[in-house]
Amino acid sequence: MKRNQLFISYSHRDSRHLKEVKPHLRFLEVRGLVNFWDDQKIAPGAGWRKEIEEALGRTKVALVLVSADFLVSDFINEHELPMLLHATRKGEVAIWPIIVGFCLFFQSPLSAFQALNDPTRPLDALKKSERENVWTRVAARLSSSLK
Repeated sequence: MKRNQLFISYSHRDSRHLKEVKPHLRFLEVRGLVNFWDDQKIAPGAGWRKEIEEALGRTKVALVLVSADFLVSDFINEHELPMLLHATRKGEVAIWPIIVGFCLFFQSPLSAFQALNDPTRPLDALKKSERENVWTRVAARLSSSLK
């Protein structure tokens, strides 16, 4: 399976951040620059675990929206993160953390990866215009990384 998409991993409690980044990703998607996936694309009645596993198998870049809720999510810790870390060790996936809330990022396995924003200034601590600036930088970087 070809790895050519962006996978967004997040806690549902942080869905407001997913909502903020989507217009930036959609702009790239309609131009054929980025193919992104998040769990909101799972159709009603579909086998959601299988859908997530298949999406992880197509992932080239994982955008992980890190918060305290993300770090304690059983599903993320038991399913998504192990698959992503394994693929990263094999050189198949890049993990891009975005720190969305104050949390123990530096004590998590994700601390091995450079965050795309300043962990001491998570998105929750920023004004909307500053968050939009972060998302714009992420989108610009993605447009060249997923070609």
